[in-house]
This record gives sequence, structure tokens and C-alpha cells, in this order.
Amino acid sequence: MDTAGKREAPLVVDNFPKRKRPKVPTSPWDILVASVEQAMDQGKWSDAEMLALSALEEAECFEIDDRRLGITLELLSEIYYMTQEYHRGAPVIRRLLQMYIRCLGPDHLDTGTVTHNAAMLYHSWGKHDEAEPFYVQALRIKKNRLGRAHPQVMTLLGHYIQLLYQTNRVKEAEELKATAIAVSSGKFTRSGQWKALPPPPKEDEQ
Repeated sequence: MDTAGKREAPLVVDNFPKRKRPKVPTSPWDILVASVEQAMDQGKWSDAEMLALSALEEAECFEIDDRRLGITLELLSEIYYMTQEYHRGAPVIRRLLQMYIRCLGPDHLDTGTVTHNAAMLYHSWGKHDEAEPFYVQALRIKKNRLGRAHPQVMTLLGHYIQLLYQTNRVKEAEELKATAIAVSSGKFTRSGQWKALPPPPKEDEQ
């Protein structure tokens, strides 16, 4: 991916999970987060960033792994992803991922989702070497938790295949694509080894 001279759109916009807003925001943090989400829904990204940074300032006063801090980091990373400010989003999502690993464990499904988001951020940024380990780890988590044919796994696999094509690893991409098609169709995938086996003898040779 050549990112010099132009900015490419992020891969997808719907991977970040939707959050439930509090019915009646009461604390300063609740009010700020509700305002952040409203600004995001309206596409007012500058306002959303300013409000999210204020919410982060409030959240930094909570315990180190308080869920409100996690929600704030998630919002901020999504904002930087959507505005293509990847250099700002990268440290935020790395911090968020470490929090998920500490609180939920490295193999939790939600940890897999944040890992996927980290992969997409670095991928859209054009930093393929950094993106690939996140894709591989996210695939491992989601395959184990959801199964190989789950829609989330297929979406994740599609992003990884795109990265392989963009890094000129066409053979790997095609093999992975063929496997994904076979899995989604429920058919066996031929290994290719059958070509090396001798053909069965003809009837007149038996």
C-alpha cells in the first residue's frame, strides 16, 4: 500500500462494537461520553475528539483497569481510526489491548475484537509488518471461540487476505482465499497431494 501523497479510507467502519449509553447520564464522565457518542453519530469528529480527551482526563482518575477508562480509550481509538490519525490512535489502541489482556485474558473474544481493530488501524496506516501479527493473533482467538466459518472470522480473514495481496504474497493470499471459500461452502479442501499418487491400474493390467 503506497500511502505517500494520499490518504486511503479505513478498511471498515463497523468493527467497533456499539456501546450502550446510560439512560440518564449523571457524572461528568457519563455526560462527556454521551456527548462524544452523539458527536460521532453526527460525524462531528473534531468535537468528538475534544470531548473524548476531556472524558479521558476524567477517566484517568479512576482505577487503572476501570471499565470507564476502557470505554473512553475505545471511543478515542475509534475516532482516530475514522479520522485517519493513525499515529495518535496506535498508542491508544495498544493501551486498550493491554487492558483487555489483563482484565479478560489473551484468549477472550473481546480481546480478539480489539486485536482485530489494532490490525485494521496499522493496516490502514500502511504499516503492514505491524498489522500482520495482530491479524494472526485475532484469527487464532476468533477461530477458537467462534469456529472457522463464523461471519466475524470470514470478515477478519478477508482483511488479512487483502494485506497479503498488498504485500505481493499472491500465492499465500490465493491459498487462504480458497480455504476460506471451502470452509464457508462446507466442502472439503483438496491438499494437492493426490496429484503425486500413482493412478489406479487399468482393468487389463490387473
